[in-house]
Order: sequence, then structure tokens, then C-alpha cells
Amino acid sequence: MLKFFISIAVVYLIIALLLFLSQKAMIYHPNQQDFYNCRGFANYEKLHHNGTRFYLKQGTSNKIVVYYHGNAGSACDRSCIKPLFERSGASLIFVEYAGYSNDVIKPSQKRITEDVKNIHDYISGEQYGQIVVYGQSLGSGAASYHAGLGDVDQLILVTPFSSMTDLVQMKIRIFPAKILLTEKYDNIKWLQDFDSSLLIVHGDQDQLIPHKLSEKLFQRAATQDKEYVLIEGSGHNDIWAAPVFQETMKKALEVVH
Repeated sequence: MLKFFISIAVVYLIIALLLFLSQKAMIYHPNQQDFYNCRGFANYEKLHHNGTRFYLKQGTSNKIVVYYHGNAGSACDRSCIKPLFERSGASLIFVEYAGYSNDVIKPSQKRITEDVKNIHDYISGEQYGQIVVYGQSLGSGAASYHAGLGDVDQLILVTPFSSMTDLVQMKIRIFPAKILLTEKYDNIKWLQDFDSSLLIVHGDQDQLIPHKLSEKLFQRAATQDKEYVLIEGSGHNDIWAAPVFQETMKKALEVVH
């Protein structure tokens, strides 16, 4: 009997070690899209600041929207939704992460938060009157970190999580995610001092990031200027198609000239 329990313990530890070593490969799924050869952003400037790459389009107002994408693909892939943002008349930045779009290094929380710092620094040197930060899925972590750095007037999070630790713990219940994870993306912590406008949008059919995690984030967010929109019938990747989502984003991004 003792040998049986020892065997179970050994298998458990081996699986835990494999989860620890492979976590970045499971979280990040970049593609090899050439950043400088993205047709979807052909009419955008392709810039970099302190090594962080981004697509920029100057708008007709003094408002800027910064977009942080999810864990798969690239920023170029998100060009299909840019019309929703362009209608606002604001200047737009679509951020590309380290390790994505044919970058030779590997993505990590440390490198992505460095990208966020660089974007924050770039914007600080410009003359924008209103700063909106948008993050979806994994990008909610980048966006929350950006908001935590300050100088953000509005934060929009779509299908976000409270923390990566909470999300992973839901997936691997018998393993201690808090101990195993290095990629923690603690959105609750990053927003603990954020006191500007917060909008969270989630689908009630999201199986990848259950909406109860974004509800937890909403409840724990310190700001009193916050709104939560739960869209019935929407999942993680089809939320864009919902009319409620389109109307919510149109209202949130509206620019008064």
C-alpha cells in the first residue's frame, strides 16, 4: 500500500513539474506573421519604441485608444476589427508583444509588461487629452497593468480574468496554481489603485474564461466608476458578433469633437 501511495505521489510531482516547465507554451500561441508586412494595417504607421512594436493611426481628435490583443496569433490578426475603433475618430495603437509576429525571443509576462511600460512611456511623450486602454482575454492583463501605471482615463476589458492564477486553478484543480505559475497576471492587484472609468464586457457562454472570473475582478476593482455588461448567448471568440457588444463599444469609444 505504501508503494502505491509513493507511486501516486511521484506521478503527481512529475505532472506538476511538467505543468511548471510547459506553462508558457500553453499560455502563449504566437504566429509568424511579419510585423512589417501586415496588409490589414497597410495604412497605419509601423513603429517601435524602446524595442516594442506597434501599429499607429493618427485620428481627428486628441483621444487615443490603445489595444492589447489576446494570447494567440498577432496584432495583425486584429486588423479585421479596427473599423469599430476607427469610427470613433480617436488615434489608435495596436500593440504587438515581444515574442509575437516573427520575433525571435519567447513571450512571457515579464517581457509583455515591459512592452506595456514602453507604450505608456511613448504615450506620455505625446499630447493626447484622453487615454483609453482596451484589453481582451490575455490582453486584459496587459491593459490592467497599463492602467495600474497611471494616466488612463478609461479602461475597457473584454472577456478578462481576475488573475491567471484563478483561471488556471479552475482548469487544474488538484495542482497548486499559485505555486506553479510564474505568469500570474494579477489584474486585481494591478487595478487596486485605479480610480478612473472601468468597463467590463463578457459573454455568459464563455468556456475559456468563465464570466465569474470577470465578475470577481469587477467586484474587487477599487474604482466607483465602473460598469459590467454580460452578453447572453456569447462565448469567448464570437462576442464581437453580438449587437449588444457593438453598441456597447460604440458608446464607450464615442468621441465628442
